Amino acid sequence: MLRRPEKVELVNELSEKLRQAQSIILTDFQGMNVAEVSDLRSQLRSQAIEMRVVKNRLIRRALSDAGCDSLDSLLVGNTAVVFGMSDPVAPAKILVKYAKDNEKLKVKGGLLERKALDSAGVDNLSRMPGRHELLTMMARDLKAPATKMATVFQAGLLKVAHAMNALARKKEEAGEAAA
Repeated sequence: MLRRPEKVELVNELSEKLRQAQSIILTDFQGMNVAEVSDLRSQLRSQAIEMRVVKNRLIRRALSDAGCDSLDSLLVGNTAVVFGMSDPVAPAKILVKYAKDNEKLKVKGGLLERKALDSAGVDNLSRMPGRHELLTMMARDLKAPATKMATVFQAGLLKVAHAMNALARKKEEAGEAAA
């Protein structure tokens, strides 16, 4: 059991994480065994995502301190808080996929850039492309015009080269015919 100074420190730490996070997702993990929770945490950790299990009262206070009171109604039962610091979509993708494979995990809702999401909103968020996918798409789209331009220039140079070869052959044939 935590003493009051430790609780205050924990609430301050959670409040700071809540302020910095791009997305926050609340889950109900009731019925999950230690192995299942450990598996979920390792999947989240592989994407640099943190999952914390804290008493609802402390989460409520941290949310209030961070100015995110809209999630109070979701703080019932066993609650784990998942913080998406760099990619707001990655936690939703992992949690929704895990919840489909393991019915014991329930996604309660969350916040995306301080806007409240219900469980359906988190599900919709999970279908969006993540940061990595968006960067890949952007790089591909930026590269496409340059590739097309290079192809056009290359085709033009090939046409000139073929025309020069054809002209050289004609001159050779004309030179042989005259001789």
